Amino acid sequence: MRRPSAILPPVLVLLLAACAPAPETATDALPMDATGLTKQLATVKDDLDAADVAAAPPPPPAAPVAAADAVPALKGLGFAQIAGQPGDTMNEKRLMAIRAARMDALRDLAEQVHGIRLSASTSIRDAVVLDDSLAALVEGTIRGARTVRVTPKGTDSYEVEMMLDRDTVAYIVRALKGRV
Repeated sequence: MRRPSAILPPVLVLLLAACAPAPETATDALPMDATGLTKQLATVKDDLDAADVAAAPPPPPAAPVAAADAVPALKGLGFAQIAGQPGDTMNEKRLMAIRAARMDALRDLAEQVHGIRLSASTSIRDAVVLDDSLAALVEGTIRGARTVRVTPKGTDSYEVEMMLDRDTVAYIVRALKGRV
């Protein structure tokens, strides 16, 4: 009878270890003689890993994006005064006010599509507010918007309504999800 080599038991141990499920968390992978600090670090790592998973964007849905009927049309409103506009004649000032109101309506649409970045700061000295400031930044491209109406408001201002129809908004949603 042949005697098995001394290397066989470690090989069996490796094969059996490869078949065993890997620990899913750092806490599960701790050795039996782990110190209290090591256990705390493993717990913190598990908590951070769980936070990363929770913060990760969800995988894209398998089903196609909802039909254009389920996506709302977006409307943007803009306002501008006539008196504050540059121009030599009242007609030039009116046209500039309409143009400014249109740009304001497009900015409103860009806020809805791309979001708005806010920055704020407050300076306090001796428990008294010295300075309080808020800044907003909107950046993005709007294509396919159409002017719905231009309405004079009172004697010195205009209101302009711009719109992105449902099909355009559905296209934007698909583009953001990478399915154009």
